[in-house]
Amino acid sequence: MTTVVSGTEIYYEKCEGSGVPIILMHGWGGSHVSFEGVFNRLKSDGRAAVNIDFPGFGRSSPPGKDWGIYDYAFVTAELIDSLGYKRVLLVGHSFGGRVAIILGKLPFTAGIVLTDSAGMRPRRGVGYYLKVGAYKAAKRLGLKTEGGSADYRALDADMRRVFTRIVNTHLEKELPSVRCPTLIVWGKDDKDTPPYMARRLEKGIADSAVIFLAGGHYSYIDSAAAYYAILTAFADETERTVCK
Repeated sequence: MTTVVSGTEIYYEKCEGSGVPIILMHGWGGSHVSFEGVFNRLKSDGRAAVNIDFPGFGRSSPPGKDWGIYDYAFVTAELIDSLGYKRVLLVGHSFGGRVAIILGKLPFTAGIVLTDSAGMRPRRGVGYYLKVGAYKAAKRLGLKTEGGSADYRALDADMRRVFTRIVNTHLEKELPSVRCPTLIVWGKDDKDTPPYMARRLEKGIADSAVIFLAGGHYSYIDSAAAYYAILTAFADETERTVCK
């Protein structure tokens, strides 16, 4: 179904059921389809869940040209409010984890599951700076270059500006504000958001713990059965201890 939130059209799937509603938030370049496997299991188990398309992805409308990560967090909060939920469990993969971190201080957030989350400042080695230097030199010489990641190159001009704004916004400063129980689930072989980022999140968020699973950046797919068991156990504990 589709709704308009603060002038932005957002598509989402929703299933009614028991327990704290679980909000599934996909990574950059994905859509609600990314979490379809998890959503369908939650639905078949009779659990309340919402699986969203962020603006600019799937069936949702594009974001504003000047958007950053806080704009995405704002419209997500507005969507949750429009659904009438008082307490929710936020599940964010990669980019979706950025949104979850920002919303972690809000009263409706009963808990968070950060799955191979983005948002931490990356370590930069010598190779990175050599690559950046070579790219800048090529541009000065008027040579044809195609810089940026695959995610960046796949975007149009407006979304490239949004993407650049987001990846250059680091969220370490937000971690002390996250007061809700937080489970950090990570692929032990993740190359996109390496495991040191999981440890940094654990250190920065007071009530948090890390679980490493087999697999890479998509640990919720690579270790689907284990991930689902961990998610639902955490949801049940959140329901018992937080959503009384």
